Amino acid sequence: MPSDIYRPPQSGFSMVELMIAMVISLVLLGGVIQILSSTKASYLMQDGTSRLQQNARFAVDRMIQDISASGYMGCLDSGDADFPIFNDLTNKAAGSAWDFGTAIFGTEGTGVNGTDTISIRRGGSNGGIRLTSPMTAKTSPLQLDDTDGAYASLRQYDVMAIGDCGNASVFMITNDPTASGGTIEHAPAVTWNGNSNETGSLGYAYGSETASHAMAFQVGTRTYMLCPSRVGPGTSLFVDACGIDANELVPGVQDLQITYGLDTNTVEGADRYLRANQIAANQWNNVVSARITLDLNTVNPVPGGAVVRSFTTTVRLRNRGEPS
Repeated sequence: MPSDIYRPPQSGFSMVELMIAMVISLVLLGGVIQILSSTKASYLMQDGTSRLQQNARFAVDRMIQDISASGYMGCLDSGDADFPIFNDLTNKAAGSAWDFGTAIFGTEGTGVNGTDTISIRRGGSNGGIRLTSPMTAKTSPLQLDDTDGAYASLRQYDVMAIGDCGNASVFMITNDPTASGGTIEHAPAVTWNGNSNETGSLGYAYGSETASHAMAFQVGTRTYMLCPSRVGPGTSLFVDACGIDANELVPGVQDLQITYGLDTNTVEGADRYLRANQIAANQWNNVVSARITLDLNTVNPVPGGAVVRSFTTTVRLRNRGEPS
């Protein structure tokens, strides 16, 4: 047997072959990186615009819900001159939060960056509470059904209304409903946050549910405005007051503009749309619709810079004609 075993000479890649392989690998890697980068950019853009649309949908739906129900006072319309609301509150000046004779009110360019504001006055959406016994006098306490689910939300100093389709009255609760067994007092000279009952009278002695269909419910004013965001850059849509986390509804809202449909004749519907500063004080109860325009941006960073989109909708005030 031969002592030496033949082994072929060892060989490897040449320098040229290695360089060619490296170039091909880099080209392939560059393509993969480009695909990943493009996919990430596409995802960020889709995610940003999707969030923008979700924010817009929530903001518009929230405002539509309130605006369409503005002036709700049970089975009465707060703008009906034939059934004026008896308001016993001391703080009820025209344009104030407790001016329930006017269902809707706005300001032109008084918000952040020249944006508009809108205030809606309405009864609560938790339903009316029945009386369990009639009032014996205009100043008598109300006896409400404290087993009603809506009663549980009542608190001392809340503003309420009571109506029976022929009359309506607004007042402040002056006792603690949670410990009164359904008794609601409306005494005068009990002040809370600068508001009180002026006379303690409701202007009318309301009867029982079977006699007059009287219902009591909470009422209030909601104001929509833009304020500096509490959660990020730019401005957000707030309700009632700025600077409170719980009042920040939607981030990334950078503009809010509102015009109002005014009915100036006997034909149902809006005849023209005006800015808030073009509407006289005695014309607000002739507003039958509101046209709101919101500009929103993508709050999170997206490729190429923020995307801004505008959303416009027209809202009819219930029982006040169709928008035109």
